[in-house]
This record gives sequence, structure tokens and C-alpha cells, in this order.
Amino acid sequence: MNVSKRRIVIILSLVLASIVVVTLVVRSVNDAQPRGAAMEDLPKLFPPESRELGLVVIKTYHEYRGNAVRWSAAYFGCVFGSALFSALAGLLLKLEVLGSWPRLRNDLAASLAVLAALLVTLSTTGDFQRKWQANRIAAASMENLAYEMLRSSASHDAVVGQIQTINDARNKGIVGEQAESRSNESIGQFKPIQPHGAADAPQSPRR
Repeated sequence: MNVSKRRIVIILSLVLASIVVVTLVVRSVNDAQPRGAAMEDLPKLFPPESRELGLVVIKTYHEYRGNAVRWSAAYFGCVFGSALFSALAGLLLKLEVLGSWPRLRNDLAASLAVLAALLVTLSTTGDFQRKWQANRIAAASMENLAYEMLRSSASHDAVVGQIQTINDARNKGIVGEQAESRSNESIGQFKPIQPHGAADAPQSPRR
């Protein structure tokens, strides 16, 4: 009996150790390969008159990107954790080594099933996926805005307006409101900054 209980403890310890190792490896890879590394070289390329505002854009990008990474870890951690606990619950019910202790087997399986259900509930109730996507889109928009500021024709007021638009779309995405212009602010449909005075220029009459 003591040998079998030790075997159960060893199995559970190995499972938990595997989860910890995978988490540490993924985290180390993310730290070793930071995303948006090219953004660090942009300040020296900004025109002098827009350098300070460009630093604000880059700082905001890192903020949104960090939020996206954290919400992504929370969301996928709940998804994969739920799948793992559900699989382990089913596995425990089939293990012959626990056949002599049905009460222990059922208790362990039930506990893992409850944990799996709690993770799904937590992810759904907290809207982890939506918060991850909103910050991811906002970070990509800020990145495109920073590259757009390399143009000498970029207007200060236009850049500020773009920042406000991106921030407003991010907040609406987090709280769950569907902005009509959200699809236009994605990576592939980023709206370029118009040169200063271009919006005030008279248009030629149509013929």
C-alpha cells in the first residue's frame, strides 16, 4: 500500500513538474526574443520635431504589447490547463494501479475535473481572449504609427489623433463594445497619416 501511494505521489509530482518546466521554457524563450526589438532603433530615425512624440508612441506600444503577452498567457494557460486537467481526470479513472483504491481514484478525478471547469469559467468570465486581442491590435497599430512617423510630412496633430483613436478602440475592445471602425484599425488596414495641411487643401471640382 505504501509503495502504491508513493507511486501516485511520484506521478502527480512529475505532472506538476512538467507543467512548471514548460512554463519556464516558454517564458525564457519570450524573454530571449523580445518582440518589437526594431522599435528601439526608431528614436534615432525620427525627425527632430517629432522625436519626443515618437518616444511616447514607442512607450505606449511596449505597454500594450506587455498587456497582450500577459493576457495571452492567462487565456491560453486556462485553455491548455483545462484540457490537461480534463485529460488527467479521464486517465486516472482508467489507471489499473488505482483499482484497489476506487475512492481515492474518484476523488482525484473529480478534483481535476473541477479544476478544469473552473479554468474555463475563469477565462470566459474574465474575457481573457478579448482583452488579449484588444491589446494585440492596439500594439500593432502603435507599431505602424511609429513607422509612419518616420515620414517628414507627419503632422503632430494627426499623430495625436491617431493615438486617441487607437486608445479608444482598445478600450472598447476590452469592455466588449464592437466599434464599427475596429476592422479599419487592424494591421493590414492601418490608415496612414496625412501630411500637415493636406486635409485643409481645396479639392478640384469633379467634371
